[in-house]
Amino acid sequence: MSKKVNYQGFFESLGKQGVKIPKEFQSKIEDQLNNKLNYEPKIGVFGKTGVGKSSLCNAVFGRDVCPISDVESCTREPKEVFLSIGDKGLKLVDVPGVGESGDRDTEYTELYENLFPELDLILWVLKGDDRAFASDEQFYKKLVRPYIQAGKPFFIVINQVDKIEPFREWDEKNNRPGGRQAKNIDDKHRVVAGYFELPMAQVLTISANEKYHLVELVDAVIHSLPKDKKMVVLKEVAEENRSKNAIKEAESGWWDTVKDVVSDVIDTTVDYVVDKIKSWFSWW
Repeated sequence: MSKKVNYQGFFESLGKQGVKIPKEFQSKIEDQLNNKLNYEPKIGVFGKTGVGKSSLCNAVFGRDVCPISDVESCTREPKEVFLSIGDKGLKLVDVPGVGESGDRDTEYTELYENLFPELDLILWVLKGDDRAFASDEQFYKKLVRPYIQAGKPFFIVINQVDKIEPFREWDEKNNRPGGRQAKNIDDKHRVVAGYFELPMAQVLTISANEKYHLVELVDAVIHSLPKDKKMVVLKEVAEENRSKNAIKEAESGWWDTVKDVVSDVIDTTVDYVVDKIKSWFSWW
């Protein structure tokens, strides 16, 4: 059900303060802002079976949004999980893993080609202690790279870094790797970035099970999204994974979006109008 905000009280309040917006302009502003509020961002989560895609989603969003199985692949077809606090929210697309078999990978190729254009963000998950990236590389070069070159936000997420040797060094009390393990994680970070020819900032090292570097992952995701989509995504993230910087950037992105909408309609008093919208939108 679409959320439709009635702005009539807001426009009347502006009129009393000397800012009169013609009816036809009011309708245009109202329609555009409601369209922004009702947009449902889509994040696609890709990777081989067993890399922890579902665990990652559950940890970031703080609830069991995806099925988990330690025995067999539990995601055989795209699973759209709708996350929402109000009427609208985020669509999380948990996608079948590559590398199960040749027949399935052929099937998934067509599936991915149809999905990619719909997505606002792509997360490709690797397993921290995995050394074989052949199937990931094949899909990445054939299907993903053209979208990255066209500007689609994309990150490789190295999950389960707590299992990188020497895994017994993991400091459970402080939730961080030990000295030698930290060095090996850094080495893995550089190797994967080089292997896929990506900047280091587009490769993230995390542990979903240990809740390690989840805040850094959320920061990177929010920063990469278009300004009108930052807030809708962030409000679905578990509170403990939201940094002050991410919150500030999401809020700034939303009000920049409001300014853009108002500027499309009127050429003056934009900042003044947006300030009034901020106070009127106290629920946001």
